[in-house]
Amino acid sequence: MEESERYLGGMYSSMQLALNKWKVGAGIYVTDKRLVLTGFGGDMDVTFKKIVTGSGRKDLVPANLTPEQNQAIVKELSAQSPQLMSLRKDQISLLEMKPPPGMFRTGHLKIDLTSGESFQLIIAKKKEYEYILSLQSFNPQVLQQV
Repeated sequence: MEESERYLGGMYSSMQLALNKWKVGAGIYVTDKRLVLTGFGGDMDVTFKKIVTGSGRKDLVPANLTPEQNQAIVKELSAQSPQLMSLRKDQISLLEMKPPPGMFRTGHLKIDLTSGESFQLIIAKKKEYEYILSLQSFNPQVLQQV
């Protein structure tokens, strides 16, 4: 973890996201240096809210975090890295985003790595798609919308 790393946002959904279609329930968390994917049971939102509410605050808006809260969240992401898929910017060659086209069809965030590996986050709802799209500012040069 670098001291200058900043948490940009993230979300977990037990029903609207899936990692590689294996199991329903996934999360995506973004710093200005990394993209972190969690599989089933990887809800970091609860942990992050405890960090923020411990200071008397109720919101988890990255722009409103104190430097200490930001570093605590980044540290927690780093501590959980063995169980999570943590990808640095320079490991990602393409982020392909496709919106969910309708009620019963899904969109995706396809992540191609420079190593040749590929991962896909299935996105079921437009609200989740729009939020994830807003997080991709950490690496816009590799973002492609289809």
